[in-house]
Amino acid sequence: MGNVGLRNSLSQLLSRAIVRDAVSTTVWSTMGKGVGFLVPFFIAAWFGVSSETDAFFFSYGIILFFAHIFSPVVETVIVPYIAEARTRDEDVGRFVGQIIGLSGALILLLSGLIILVIKPVLGLVTHFDQKSLQMAYSLLVETAPLMLLLIWTSVLSGALNAYKKFIYAAVSPAFRAAMNLTVIFLLKDRMGVHAVALGYILGELVRLAILFIAPARLKIFTLKISLKRDVKIREFIKTSSFQVFGMVAVGLNPVIDKIMASWMAIGTVTLLEYADRLIIIPLTLIESGFVVVFLSYMSERFYKSMDIKLLKKDLLRAAGATGLSSFLLMAFLMLIHNPLTRIAFGRGKFPLDNLKDVRILFLLLLIGLVPHTVNQILIRGLIILKNTKSLFKALLLRNFLKIILNLGLILLFGIYGIALATSISAFLVLAYVWTEFRRTIVRPIPSSKETKSVVDLSG
Repeated sequence: MGNVGLRNSLSQLLSRAIVRDAVSTTVWSTMGKGVGFLVPFFIAAWFGVSSETDAFFFSYGIILFFAHIFSPVVETVIVPYIAEARTRDEDVGRFVGQIIGLSGALILLLSGLIILVIKPVLGLVTHFDQKSLQMAYSLLVETAPLMLLLIWTSVLSGALNAYKKFIYAAVSPAFRAAMNLTVIFLLKDRMGVHAVALGYILGELVRLAILFIAPARLKIFTLKISLKRDVKIREFIKTSSFQVFGMVAVGLNPVIDKIMASWMAIGTVTLLEYADRLIIIPLTLIESGFVVVFLSYMSERFYKSMDIKLLKKDLLRAAGATGLSSFLLMAFLMLIHNPLTRIAFGRGKFPLDNLKDVRILFLLLLIGLVPHTVNQILIRGLIILKNTKSLFKALLLRNFLKIILNLGLILLFGIYGIALATSISAFLVLAYVWTEFRRTIVRPIPSSKETKSVVDLSG
């Protein structure tokens, strides 16, 4: 009875800590990323909708595709590994430094290959004219360093989150965005859309500097950058590989969207990007607040207790709370979508005739908000258990569904079909992830001797 009472008390304290950190992280993240949310709105006001903005957003999308193959993976998968390392009193700084070193070498090689082969590929898959095609290639070369910077900031953000030092990862985007906007404002008349590319690079450098200094300042670990691969790094790479392959598949979705949008009228790529920027605001608030805190707390809790039953209960509660909150947020945004889009884009060089297009695209994307956010909780459960194989299958399925739905719905609804396909695929993928979730976690609880083997389900 005493142990049960102690466990209940600890559970209540942990729950309060999660709520406290989730709320504070969401607030800090809102403050930090709030400035970043403004960047595309300023771009819309300063540059409007044109072939040049099409070229920039297309090139930026390519860079984000390759960066996001790795950056979300390391930021999330690194958390349970650090939780496990801290439990075993291992050298976290050495582990993080190895990931930074190896990822840096890989991305430098990858970015060089992309620059060498991408230009003829762009000519084959897009319908840009020669001038726009050359502009897209030039901007792609200029923004290529973002791949390395985004991955390194993700590694450090994940490491800080694992120590529950959420504020640095949450606030640092504000400094990135401030630098971004300053550079664009000062150089837009002289450099045109190239100022946007330079602003993104310098902004991410500022964020990296902040996150690089933070571990030493907080005295939580000392970075030891290395290219060595030990047993733990090899296990990390193996566990991450399934999710990396999955991110290749799912990361193609926005690239495919932009390719298909380039087949339509000039400005279509830009309009789709502006609508995406609006939907990213609620997604980021949810994923940068509660989801980040949840992964850190639950990873530590699980590797200390090895209690699968407790993890199941936590995941189901979190999924329910996230689903309800995202539904209420979706309903609110649908009510205010008209003034919201007008405030965001109804100024400067943005053509007012295109406000309706952005508004409809935003509404269609909002439909998929609930399944997407619930998916994020279930996916974190799979990551905690290192079951990235199921995650890979889910992401591959999402990619396949998106391509099929795009092809069919574009014929019926034009650019609106791309947004509708995104929301429909989110529901279908949620159904699949829920099935995998039940197979992985909602199963007969193994005995104490078997429990440890459940932790590595990726093989």
